[in-house]
Amino acid sequence: MIQLSPRGAALYQFLTLIVLLLALYAIGFCLSAVLELPADPIAGVLEPAAVSQITLRLFKLTVLSALVGAGLMMAGEGLSAGRVKWLLRLWTALVVISVALSPFNLDGALDLAAALILLLVLAASIGGASVNLRLWQIGLALIAVSGVAAYLLDGRAAEALRAFQIQVACPIAGLSVMFWLMRRYSRVEADWAEDGLKIVAALIFLAGSLISLGRVGAPPVISLAAAALVPLCCIILAGHSYRALASRNDNASLAPHWVALATLFWLVGGGFLGALSIQPGIGEAMRGTDLAEAQDWLARWVLLAIALAFVNETASSLRGDNRRVTGYMPLWLIAFGAGLATICQACRGVAQIYLRDVALVAPSAMAELLQPLTIVWIICLFAATAGSLIYALGFWLRRPRIVVVED
Repeated sequence: MIQLSPRGAALYQFLTLIVLLLALYAIGFCLSAVLELPADPIAGVLEPAAVSQITLRLFKLTVLSALVGAGLMMAGEGLSAGRVKWLLRLWTALVVISVALSPFNLDGALDLAAALILLLVLAASIGGASVNLRLWQIGLALIAVSGVAAYLLDGRAAEALRAFQIQVACPIAGLSVMFWLMRRYSRVEADWAEDGLKIVAALIFLAGSLISLGRVGAPPVISLAAAALVPLCCIILAGHSYRALASRNDNASLAPHWVALATLFWLVGGGFLGALSIQPGIGEAMRGTDLAEAQDWLARWVLLAIALAFVNETASSLRGDNRRVTGYMPLWLIAFGAGLATICQACRGVAQIYLRDVALVAPSAMAELLQPLTIVWIICLFAATAGSLIYALGFWLRRPRIVVVED
């Protein structure tokens, strides 16, 4: 049993919501992969397009829930308990309605509703003076604007805006959470963390913008420069992350492990695949293949790993016991499952490019030829799904009984 203020109890409910959405998202992406098998074992039961649509909505809700919860945590006592409880109810209602309506092709309306609530969250949190909170506010504003603007355009411009959201807007807000966590599990100085956050945020904004620009076709000179610049930005980010990880304090949560995983995925997905995707010939070949999907898959797991780091650290802090909230098994299952799934998906993408552009194989025959790689890919996804479900189960089984006490 633990005693929490009304504000602390509301924040703990945010953590529970994040973990629940993660488990549902994991089930969704596993089902989506199974539906790609030529001999669909659940044919006629589920529509692949509907499952993919619901899965993407669950991912967005998981990440946004984590970012909103982290912002409310970073705001501290500057945000009253009444506002936190009100925002929790509003956000929970949005999540329930979004999940219920996600099969009905209402993405534009749901993203608009999410954007409006994000703006309300921003309005409620205005007044914070910390660099972390200001950058979080910038990130949330970019998420809201880019999410709505993507539906006002079509074709490659809309694709570029969607890439901007996952490569720039969400990562900017995620970086604020990542550096806020560093101050809790590391001995790094506050001034270094603030200066580092400003530098890394500017570099990630530059790198993500270049990757997004590649979706509409960047001039050859910019593409060539980006081949070196994008990986360099990610390497500088990794350097800052390593310094914090190398100077640990006595914090016993698994937050630094999840931050390390997010950094590794950032290096591969943003640095390597991001530099490839902006090259004119390669980017065009990647379009519509699993090689492009592998890049987006890793970008999603960067944000999810930061979300899980936030859940671990915040749950440990609210409990006041300085110990692990979840075990190592989910960490390793997700790390190897998501990482190896990326390799399999990239291999599928290369094979798709060869079969489509060189062997001139008909799209209808491609699934059969790719089946061996697809099976290995699904096995890796099963591992990532198992890790997510074990994480959720561990969090639930170790939940404390909360007694709310007035401040």
